[in-house]
Amino acid sequence: MTIADLESLLEATEQHAALAEKSGKLPDNLVQHLHQAELFRALIPKQFGGLELAFDDYLDIVKRLAQSDASTAWCVNQSAVIALTTLWLQPDMISQIWSDPRTSIANGPPYNCSIERKTSDYTLDGYWGFSSGCQHATWMTGPAQLPDKSWRSAFFRPDQVQFIDNWKVAGLRATGSFQFKVNNLVIPKIQVADFRKKPSVTNTMTLVPISLLFAVTFAAVALGLAKGALSDVIKIAQGKKPKWASLRLSEDPDVQRFLGKAIARWRAADAYLASTSIIVFNEIKHDLRVSSDQRAQLRMAGTHIIQECAEVVDTAYKVSGSSGIYQDETLQRRFQDMHVITQHVQGRESYFGLLGRYAISGDYETGPMS
Repeated sequence: MTIADLESLLEATEQHAALAEKSGKLPDNLVQHLHQAELFRALIPKQFGGLELAFDDYLDIVKRLAQSDASTAWCVNQSAVIALTTLWLQPDMISQIWSDPRTSIANGPPYNCSIERKTSDYTLDGYWGFSSGCQHATWMTGPAQLPDKSWRSAFFRPDQVQFIDNWKVAGLRATGSFQFKVNNLVIPKIQVADFRKKPSVTNTMTLVPISLLFAVTFAAVALGLAKGALSDVIKIAQGKKPKWASLRLSEDPDVQRFLGKAIARWRAADAYLASTSIIVFNEIKHDLRVSSDQRAQLRMAGTHIIQECAEVVDTAYKVSGSSGIYQDETLQRRFQDMHVITQHVQGRESYFGLLGRYAISGDYETGPMS
């Protein structure tokens, strides 16, 4: 992707943000731009038709997209990261999935899902939630348990599922994160991934647990969103004189102090993500393994950065006064989006407890999110 291509995409993202918010999904024209930029396949190896971007370059693009619109960045990132799970399929199936230039994948956390082996096929039942980007996806995937309690992840088409529009929310509305369900869906064996086995491609992206990739990439979304909020409030401050106030907002020493501290806070969080991702991913690339310490570093960076960005956005919102409360104000959308991100599983403050125990005991508690 050239700089000109990225600038054109960012412009299109910003132009479509209001329509996306209103309609509850990314507009078709914007989705086409994203496909042309190949962002849904940004982390897929070139041998299967992906961009195979360096991870730090990918994070930078996610941040810049989120500065234009968080919902767009969220959908791109959700699809690009979960797309890596296709690399546990057989090479022929991976090639088939990515042969379509309009491929994008949506998924969701499992709710009461089961999968059962039937000779050469599988039968899938259950429902999944929070399927961001499902309205423009060409493939769905959902983890489910076999009777022996081991997990598999099946890949199937959107026209094979029932979508449930329960995404009635204040923030990240354009992600259209519906629930979906299937009943006795027959899945060919070639479309079922077993993560206990080695992937068809072993690289840094398939070595790092998907949950931790989401931790640092959603932190990038939060950083872009927060930077956009700072830009919004600076623009408001430059043109606003609050009623019954003697100074313009830009001249108020308290406003200047609040913004100065928020900018420093944002820069510290941004530097934290950059240094952590570069150091940790270079170590993993060299060692071809992920240590407990590296897991802890990725989890801490993701959690801390999301929490810090929420503080930055809150400061911007407070400084804006009544200007920030209107639905047609970009800052209002960013405020709502940020406070959906903090409610997401990746933003939970409880991870600090896990990280504190690790610092004290040296024993890292692995699990679905760690």
